[in-house]
Amino acid sequence: MQTVVELAHLALKWDQTYLEYPDTNQWAHHDIAALADGRIVAGHPDGTSLLVFDPDGRHLNTVQTGTVELHGIVNDAPEGDSLWVADPGRKRIEPTYDKLLRPGRILNVSLSGASVIGELYQPDLEIYNNKAWSPTAVVRVRADNNQDGSETVWVSDGYGQSLLHQFSRDGTYLRTIDGKDSGLAFNTPHAIITRRRSDTTELLVADRSNKRIVVLSADGAFIRTFGTDSLTSPSGIAVMDDGTILITELFGSVAAFSESGELLGSLGSPLPSEDRRPRWPNQVGALGNTVRPPFVAGGFNSPHGICLTGRAVLVTEWVIGGRVVRLAPT
Repeated sequence: MQTVVELAHLALKWDQTYLEYPDTNQWAHHDIAALADGRIVAGHPDGTSLLVFDPDGRHLNTVQTGTVELHGIVNDAPEGDSLWVADPGRKRIEPTYDKLLRPGRILNVSLSGASVIGELYQPDLEIYNNKAWSPTAVVRVRADNNQDGSETVWVSDGYGQSLLHQFSRDGTYLRTIDGKDSGLAFNTPHAIITRRRSDTTELLVADRSNKRIVVLSADGAFIRTFGTDSLTSPSGIAVMDDGTILITELFGSVAAFSESGELLGSLGSPLPSEDRRPRWPNQVGALGNTVRPPFVAGGFNSPHGICLTGRAVLVTEWVIGGRVVRLAPT
């Protein structure tokens, strides 16, 4: 019996067995992306490799990256098979992030060559003299006024110093913004994506600890915010063809907003802190250890990454063993 859920104006079939996903006790903390040819790319829960699936969810191959955690994943070009990945340089070790394994990295990875073909490096800024950079997201941007077709890349230092850095395509550092133009400095800018609206390119930033989405121009100028009255933990963003904005809420839901930022509805309700079980998003095992919780079809535990493939929505969850849910129109 299939489970059908409703999200705003959408009736969706819930499928949590769509991908040939690994059975593991690693704590999954990865993103997910879709290529133009329909292939799906997710981080392995172990954090060190990319899993490539065909459009039907069958596992095709695994690409080793040498990363600590494949937190952010985005297409490098719509027609290509290379990806940008953001590695914050830390892996969840029970019961807390108890050590930084190594500095964060931003890598350009070729799937066909199964190799790293480029890297962006931490900007040479004073703030990093004694503090780590720990990037969580990366996105390539073609500005509206770039007549020569040149592109830039924005990196979100979401787990580090809560800054956004802009680079040229060849890796030259260009600028840094801290969000203060919005009236409030960024606090865990966890995800960043682009969208086209009114013939312009905008950046959408999931400013998680500030519980809002920040809208910027392609060059980083502040435009506006939305979601401050309704969001609790925005972690991932995807934009549908009709302009609907889908946002994963880490504390247990996926919210839908209109193109202009009005809340349309949500699938699930974020859990307030007092209602979260001990060791959420996992749970305490019989031996006092931390174990994977039981899952309910039609209900999220801790939605993290999100992407669109065709008309379907794919959502990853931050939890031991991981889970990828496919929401397809009925």
